[in-house]
Amino acid sequence: MAISSLSSLLPRTLIQAMAPAAGTRYPSHLRLFFPSKPHRHPLKTLFPSTSGSPLLPAISAIHFEDLVEKDWSFLDADPADSDRARRADRAIAAAEVGEKSRVLACLPTAGFVDRLVETAPCELVLANHESLLVLAEIKERHDAVRCWQGGVEAVPERFSPLDAVFICYLPAMSVTVNELLGMLARRCSPGARVVISCEEGREGVERVHRQQHPDMVTSDLPNKQSLEKAAADNSFQMSEFIDEPSFYLAVLKFCR
Repeated sequence: MAISSLSSLLPRTLIQAMAPAAGTRYPSHLRLFFPSKPHRHPLKTLFPSTSGSPLLPAISAIHFEDLVEKDWSFLDADPADSDRARRADRAIAAAEVGEKSRVLACLPTAGFVDRLVETAPCELVLANHESLLVLAEIKERHDAVRCWQGGVEAVPERFSPLDAVFICYLPAMSVTVNELLGMLARRCSPGARVVISCEEGREGVERVHRQQHPDMVTSDLPNKQSLEKAAADNSFQMSEFIDEPSFYLAVLKFCR
C-alpha cells in the first residue's frame, strides 16, 4: 500500500494522536511506502464530499488498533555523545560515497540519516526500516529520502544498482548475514561497498540490547571468520574489520 509522507499530509498533532502505542506489531502483509514527491493538497481533499470527487485516490481504511509499533528508541544516540557521532562518521566515510552514488540505509536511526545527508552528498538516498514512526521522522527531516517499511526486499529493484549500503543494525534484521549478502549481491553495482556497523559495539548488543529487547534483537554481530566466509560465498571481499567492545565496523566490497 502506497501512501504519502505523514508529515506532508497531516498536522503534527494529528500524527501524534494517530500514532500506535509502543509494543504494537504490524501484520506481516502490511508494508508502507513513503515516496519523495511532496503533496500540496489541503487536508480536506483526503476525504470524499458530495460536491465532487476527491483529488487524491481513495485508499483502504487503516485500523490503527490493529497496528502495533515497537519502540526503537534504544538505538537513538545521545546528542551529547560526541564519540558515538565520530563512530557514525567513520562508518559513513568507509562507504566512499560520491556525488553520483545511490545509497541504501538499512534500519537506520533518524540521526544516522541526518549525518549521511549532511556529510555525504549523493544522487539518491533510500532507507528501509520496520518502524513506521522512524520512517515518518526521517521523511519529515529529509523529504528527498525515499523510505520503505520492511527489509531490503521492500525496496523496489528499479532503484538498483546500489553503490553503497549501510547495515546500521544487523542484529535486528531477522536474516542471517549470508542471506543478507545474497540479497545485496543482486542489487549492488561492481565495486559497491556494504558497511556493517554498530556504534555501541558487540558489548552493547550482547550485554544490553539482547537482554532488554529480546523480541527485537535476535542475533549477535558476526565474527570475522563467519563474515569472511559469507562475503566470499556472495562475491564480496572484506577490506576492513574492527570488532571492539564499543565499536563494530565491517566493510565489504562487491567484486563481481
